[in-house]
Amino acid sequence: MVPLLLAVATWELIFPEHKEAAPFARRWTSNYALFAIAVGLTALLAPSLAFVTNIVLERSPLRWQPGALGFWIHLAFACVLLDLLTYAVHRLMHAMPWLWRLHALHHSDVSLDVSTTVRHHPAEAIFTAVVVGIGGAVLGCSAVEVAAYGVIENVVQLVGHADIRLPKLVESAVRNLFVTPNFHRIHHSSRKSETDSNYGQVFAFWDRLFGSYSGYANGERGEVEYGLTQLRDAQSQRLDQTLLLPIRLKVPD
Repeated sequence: MVPLLLAVATWELIFPEHKEAAPFARRWTSNYALFAIAVGLTALLAPSLAFVTNIVLERSPLRWQPGALGFWIHLAFACVLLDLLTYAVHRLMHAMPWLWRLHALHHSDVSLDVSTTVRHHPAEAIFTAVVVGIGGAVLGCSAVEVAAYGVIENVVQLVGHADIRLPKLVESAVRNLFVTPNFHRIHHSSRKSETDSNYGQVFAFWDRLFGSYSGYANGERGEVEYGLTQLRDAQSQRLDQTLLLPIRLKVPD
């Protein structure tokens, strides 16, 4: 993921769409520190998770052995299934208060760029890895297919969070199928009705299919204010405070 992140970050630095609204160095320090902690913890978990997922996959009634041509068909099918799973998990994180306490850190960034992609609480990173890994195995997806989907998801999410503008021809060609920056920016709006929408990770059509689509960030929508209203102060953006956010966050009953 790091090479992809560096590539998109370079693109964003050379051709930014918006001016930086929040202190650049402070945000990137916190965001990438969170990323490093999450990577370290998930790496420690990886052997145990791989052992469990292999056992689950062997017993999954949805598992089948495709032939040479069938491999690509099954891979495409697996990517669609895994994306539906991540859409459901993402939506659940907004609906359940205890999961929102973890996921809110991602939404508390008062600006939006490629570094926001990796701004997740380490506990959320572990939860997501476990659910997608085991859930994918239940659905009959092999480790190779889960890894392939992970690469695709990383590419789409890095671009989707980046402060860039896709060429109009590209935007119009892919916007109904894939998550784009203009699609995902709505999800990071400070308006709760917009925060609780546009959940798609790779494919944008899930939101239209399940009624959670709320449009694009464009000239008609106007400027998007990012972040959460109760966490806009500078102190809340510090690394120590972001790690404590699940405890500090006030969530309605």
